[in-house]
Amino acid sequence: MSLTISELPHKEQTLFRSALKLYEVRQYKRGLKTCDQILKKVPNHGETLAVKGMFLSNMERKEEAYEHIKRGIEINPNSSISWHVFGIVNRGDLKYEEAAKCYEKAAKVDSENVHILRDL
Repeated sequence: MSLTISELPHKEQTLFRSALKLYEVRQYKRGLKTCDQILKKVPNHGETLAVKGMFLSNMERKEEAYEHIKRGIEINPNSSISWHVFGIVNRGDLKYEEAAKCYEKAAKVDSENVHILRDL
């Protein structure tokens, strides 16, 4: 079973949050390195794998990106973060129907997350 963010060790929680901030400011290489740091310590953290996929997608490494995201969802199918990331990447690739399905799954898991509801 995959750990959620709150179950990660404190240092990795901090790294995960900083990876999300790096995505917001389009620092994809640094974000990718941050995800790798987390995965070195917790190799099967589904949400980190998904976020790593999001960075890879923005670095034009699409095939690898989808592999990481799908693996992250496989590890933790009840993660709203992983489903939201999958939706973001699909939307970026103009796969709007797939993106909507992903956002709906994310919203089922976390119905009060304003970021998911905004994207839906």
